[in-house]
Amino acid sequence: MTKRNLSLSMKIVLLLLSSAILAILCYAFFRNNVTDFYTFIETVEKPFNEKTFIKGFKEEAKNISIYSKDKNDKKELKKLLKKHDDYTNILLCNEKELYIDGSLGKILDEPVGFTPLYILKSDFEQYAFNNFFRETITFKDGEGIVYVSSMHLLKYIKYYFYCALFVSLLVFFLPTFIFIRKKVKYINILKEEVLNMSQGDLNHPMTIKSHDELSILAREVDILRTTLDSNYQNESKIKEAHQELITSLSHDLRTPLTTLRGYLDILSLHCYKDEKQMDHYLKGCIEKTEQIKDLSNKTFEYALVFEQDLLPQLETIQSEQFIYYLQENLEYLELEGFRIEKEIDICSVDLQLDLSMMKRMINNICSNILKYAKKDKPIYLEISIKQGKIKIVFENEKKRDLQKIESNKIGLKSVQKIIETHHGQLFIQDLPETFVLIITLPYN
Repeated sequence: MTKRNLSLSMKIVLLLLSSAILAILCYAFFRNNVTDFYTFIETVEKPFNEKTFIKGFKEEAKNISIYSKDKNDKKELKKLLKKHDDYTNILLCNEKELYIDGSLGKILDEPVGFTPLYILKSDFEQYAFNNFFRETITFKDGEGIVYVSSMHLLKYIKYYFYCALFVSLLVFFLPTFIFIRKKVKYINILKEEVLNMSQGDLNHPMTIKSHDELSILAREVDILRTTLDSNYQNESKIKEAHQELITSLSHDLRTPLTTLRGYLDILSLHCYKDEKQMDHYLKGCIEKTEQIKDLSNKTFEYALVFEQDLLPQLETIQSEQFIYYLQENLEYLELEGFRIEKEIDICSVDLQLDLSMMKRMINNICSNILKYAKKDKPIYLEISIKQGKIKIVFENEKKRDLQKIESNKIGLKSVQKIIETHHGQLFIQDLPETFVLIITLPYN
C-alpha cells in the first residue's frame, strides 16, 4: 500500500495550523494561571506593606482636620492623601462613607502603548487590583474612612505577560522554523548530489526522504541518473562493438583481397593450364569480389546507423530515374530466381534525394529479400502517390528457418536512417508469415 504524498505547501499549512493551536493553548495556560503568579509574588516578595503605610498615615492624620473649610487645612489634607507611591490609590470618606477627597496612583496616567498589545496586556492586569482594604482613621476634628488600593502587582505582571507572549510565539514559530531548516538541509543534500552527477558520478543514488515535491524531484532525478548511467554503459558497449567490428572487418577483408590478388596475378601471367582452369580462377575472383562487396556494405551500414550528424547531398532527380534504378535491382532478384509482381501508378515528379544513399537503401532492401524471402513465393512491389508523398511497399513471405540465419539488424536500421535524413517515414510489419516494408518520401 503506497503512502499518499502531501504537498510541501499543504504540510506547511498544517504545521502552521497546529502551531497556532498550540500557541493559543499555551497563551491560555499563562492567562488562566495569572492568579497563581500573583500569589507567588505575594509570597516571595511583599510589594506593599499595609501595616507600615497605615501606621504612618495615622500619625500624620492626628494633626489634620477633614471637616474644616479652611484652605490651609484642605491643603494639608491634600498633601497627606498624596503621600504614596505611583502604585497606590487612596480615597477618603466620612463616617457615612460619603466621598471627601482622594488621590490616584500616577501609574494610571501612563499613556497607552501599541493598542492590540495593550489590550492583551490589560487582560492579564484585571486581577492586579484585588489588594484592597479600608481603615478607620482618627483625624483632628473627627473620624474618617480611608480606602487603600494597591496596584504594586503591575510592576511584575508586564514581565509575566511578555514571558507568556514570547513562549506562545516561540511555540508558534519554532516548529515551522525547524521544519523549514530541515527542508533547506535536504535541498542542500540534493544540490550536492546533483553537482556530483554533473561531474560524472552516476553510481551514488539520490537521497529520498518524506513524501512531497522534493522527494518526487529526488526520485525523478534518480531515474535520470540511472538512465544516464545505462546510456553511458550502452554507449561504451557500442564503441567497443564498433571497434571490434572494424577490427574484424579489416581482418576479413584482408583474406579475400589476398586471395583475389593471387587469382588476378595468375590470370595476368596466364599461369593456367586450360580454359577450364581459367574459368575456375575467374569464378573465384567473382566470389571474392562478392565477399568484399558484402563486407564493405556492412561497414557502410554500420557507419550510417551510428553517424550522429548525417547530412545528405540532395539533388533534383526525376521519379522515373529513381524507379529505373529500383527496377534494375529487381531484375537482379529475378536472375536469382525470384518472381516480382509490380503495381506502379505514379506520374512524373521531382524528388530531392541523395542518389548514392538511395542506391544503398535499395541494395539493402534487395539484400534482405535475397537473404530472408521465399523464392517460390512472389515479391509484391507497389509504387504510388498518396497524400502528397511517394509510397513504396515491399511485401514477401519469410523463410521458415530464419533463426539459423545470422542477422545484426543493421540493414534495416541503415534504411530507416536514410529515409529519416530525407524527411520520410519507414513502417515495418513483421508478421509471422510475411514481412511488409512501407516507405513514404516527400516530393516537390
